[in-house]
Parts: sequence; C-alpha cells; structure tokens
Amino acid sequence: MKLLYEHVQISPQRSWRGLHRRLPAIPFEWHYHPEYELTLTINSIGRRYVGDHIGDYENEDLVLLGPNLPHTWHSSNAHAPVTGGDGAGQVVGGGNEIVAGEAATNDTVTGECSQEPHQAFVFWFSASWIDQICATMPELSPLVPVLHLSRRGAVFDREIACRVAALTPRFENGPPADQLVLLLEVLAILSMAKNVVPLASARFDAAIPNRSEATRLGKILDILHARYAAPPTAIELAGEMGMSERTLRRFFKAYMGSNMQDYMMGLRLGRAAALLLSSDLPVYRVAEESGFENLSHFNRQFNRHKGMTPSAFRASRFRNSAA
Repeated sequence: MKLLYEHVQISPQRSWRGLHRRLPAIPFEWHYHPEYELTLTINSIGRRYVGDHIGDYENEDLVLLGPNLPHTWHSSNAHAPVTGGDGAGQVVGGGNEIVAGEAATNDTVTGECSQEPHQAFVFWFSASWIDQICATMPELSPLVPVLHLSRRGAVFDREIACRVAALTPRFENGPPADQLVLLLEVLAILSMAKNVVPLASARFDAAIPNRSEATRLGKILDILHARYAAPPTAIELAGEMGMSERTLRRFFKAYMGSNMQDYMMGLRLGRAAALLLSSDLPVYRVAEESGFENLSHFNRQFNRHKGMTPSAFRASRFRNSAA
C-alpha cells in the first residue's frame, strides 16, 4: 500500500485531460500527481482518503485536489488494500483509464455489487494552465481561493455537485473545443461555491512547485513513502538528493507545508488508519506495519492526532456501517 506516482499525459493540443471510469468496485490506489484533479463519483459509497484525511463519501461526491496531494477513493464493496510490497516510484492510471466512452473494468469486488457500475468523472489540468486562466479571465477570479483550499483537498456541497453531475452526459461528446467549453462551465460552477470544506490538515497547504521542482519533490516523496518504516535521516536524504541538509529542509517545508518529521508522522498514522479500517490485523501488527516499534508510543500518537485510541477508531468503522 505504497504511494504511487501517476503519470497524467495531457496532449499538447489539449488544455486538460478527462477520464470516465465505470467499475464494479473502486479499488484502493494510493497515488499522487502534479496536476490538479477534479473528481465526481457517482453511484458509489465508501471511504475517501486525501492526505491525512479519511472520511466517508456517498453518491455525487465532488472533490478538487491540488498538485502532489496523495489520494484515493475506496468503495465499500472492494477488497481491502494489499499490504506489503514496494510500489514506490511505480506509475498508476494506465490500465483502467478511458477517454471517449471506452469501458473500464476491475475485478476487486467482494460480495454483491450494484447493478449499475460505480462511475468516476475526472478532470485533470496543470497548475500553470489554471493560473493563466484565472489571471486572464476575471470572471473566474473567484476560483482562486477554491484552488488554494484544494491543496488540502476541497469537497463541494450537494448543490454544486448536482450541477456538475448534470453536465456529465456531455463529458464524452464533441470536438476538443466543445470539451474545453465544458471544462470552463464546470470551473464557473465551482467558482460560485459557497460551502467548500478542506479535507486534509493544514500541513498539506503548501506552495505549488514548477515542473523541475515537482520532479525533485516527487523523488523525495518516493523515498519517504518507500522507507517510511525506517526513513533516512535528513542528512542521508540530502546526500541522496544532492542537496545540503538546510536546503532540503527549506525545500520540503516550502512545498509540503510541514517539516519532514511531522510529515512522516502523518504518513505513518494515515497508513495505520487505513489498516485499522480495511483489515483485521491486531493493533500491535498495525503499529508494526506502520513503522512504530513501540505499541504504547503508537497508541499515544494515534490518540493525540486522531482524538481516540486505535481500537476505538476501528470500532467506528462498524458503527458507521450499521448507521
């Protein structure tokens, strides 16, 4: 259950890329990419993971994600995430993607699933493109604070989600120019949102790197996510990246919004929370799998950051399921 880098290819002839997934279940695919992502999930319920946020989602869930923000959706009828293995640095998004109406399938289903497929409508666009759009089109200037919130993941209210969902019949139709108009219509709807709620904690509210810096940041994140159980020291990581320790610390703080120690704690606790909700591993095993050598330290840190013990957090899954 490592963090994967998703390579989103936007054609030089297009301003954005769209994807429409139709799946019997939405699998756990923990990943990140330097593009903004707007995802509308239809006919599905389950858990949404964004940064260090874990929460429930329902039909017509609309979320805007900022660059390099780890995320995934995981429908309630999909298998639990696979633990172990080293997925850091791999690329996701190549197997189940469709553009212009091709069907995607996935076999990670448990039990009965809905007769209607789970659907996800995804819009990807670069930071440089949307910054230019907002700068040159004053009509979209109200979108700027929404983009800022999206660095932590931003979920929209039901009214906005329904308005975007009403446009989905046009998602796969028309020439590129018409598709661009569709995206602008969607952005205009987002700019009118009054109730936008950030998902991840403030540590994910950071600056947006340029292409070169995003590549370097991606390498740093790959290393940290691959070796979270025994992470390198700042000096060791700086040496691997060809940077001074001071430069590395300042670089990480600028683009991730926290120091590396706090980020690693959030990463470990996020993994622990995912395991508690999606597996039957004993708490001490969850602590070990999440990189905590001391169970009491794990319990203390989890309670401090999540406001409850690991056991109580796991029990909340069943209370929510029965509600």
